[in-house]
Amino acid sequence: MEGWKSFLIDAYEQSPALRERLDVENINPYELTTVEQLSRIPVLKKEQLPFLQKHELPFGKMITTKTNELARIFMSPGPIYDPQGDDQDEWGFSEALQAAGFTKDDIVQNTFSYHLSPAGFMFDSALRQIGATVVPAGPGNRELQVQLMNDLQVTGYVGTPSFLHLLLQYADEKRIHVAVKKAFFTAEKLTESMREQFEQRGIRVFEGYGTADCGCIAFEDRKGPGLKISSRAIVQLCDPITGDSLDEEGEIVVTILDRTYPLVRFGTGDVSRWVEGYKGERIIGVLGRVGTSVKVKGMFVHEQQLKQVMAEVGCPIFQAVVTKENDRDQLTIYIEKELDEEAKQKINNVIRVTPTFVCVHRVNEEERCLVDRRKW
Repeated sequence: MEGWKSFLIDAYEQSPALRERLDVENINPYELTTVEQLSRIPVLKKEQLPFLQKHELPFGKMITTKTNELARIFMSPGPIYDPQGDDQDEWGFSEALQAAGFTKDDIVQNTFSYHLSPAGFMFDSALRQIGATVVPAGPGNRELQVQLMNDLQVTGYVGTPSFLHLLLQYADEKRIHVAVKKAFFTAEKLTESMREQFEQRGIRVFEGYGTADCGCIAFEDRKGPGLKISSRAIVQLCDPITGDSLDEEGEIVVTILDRTYPLVRFGTGDVSRWVEGYKGERIIGVLGRVGTSVKVKGMFVHEQQLKQVMAEVGCPIFQAVVTKENDRDQLTIYIEKELDEEAKQKINNVIRVTPTFVCVHRVNEEERCLVDRRKW
């Protein structure tokens, strides 16, 4: 990984939060000579961001520029504020999309949200970097989405696999022709059964892995097994407690070479392992989560944030369970009393995922209040 040392030194000099973090540990970035020595820096957990940012709004003194010099500011569930430094491919997904075969000749339907969270702009800017034409469709509204696909002869799709599956089902029901030939998925697990269904329809599919904080971390390129590490990322698999690097399964810890928002040794909370024979180069994908956050329908649901809003609507005793049905994520919240529509809408607005509420006589308080029961 070239340029990591100059990046670290610049980040140390310009990011007050990183400088404080290293100084507390008596780490001199000028003395670090190998990538492996980054392991001396304690891991910054994603779950710490809401607290750090709240203490020093809006970015916890982590960015290297003034807030009013940023191109955009987003808010992800947590809440977590995410900065965008400029209008170019800030999150690095053009590399992944080119590996997936997207070109300037494509018309691409972008079904990620452009509202508050950065996913929509992540792919919009990456596709424009390639030269592709973008249809900023956002999520939902399957009838309109299929009409757009047909009217514009859309050739590419970016979004979650379950939503493309839903759109294709609707198109089949209405006997509407769609010309999509390539798709790139992230934010949701692509199962082998879904991959086969898409490929049978002549749609070449690729998947990637990234986060709202980091952008692109790894992606499928078909030149080797698993997901290739992005050229803008240094990835370590670490013990989630000690932060020590592991040769086996561990938490994905990332250093992103972004000079505006230098995330150094950032613990994503996701778990993976190296593809055998490709340590430092390829991961097999996301195996699960550590910590108290769960990704549902492409959005992180944070246990602490869910507890807070449930208490605010007068329902502090609950259990939220994540399952997968017909390849689609489901969030069910078990409660001991009925909630009115206003309370339900408030919960939806905070966690940005629409759950199913089930009233039961007694909630199981022996388990955590946010449980992931999906089996991969």
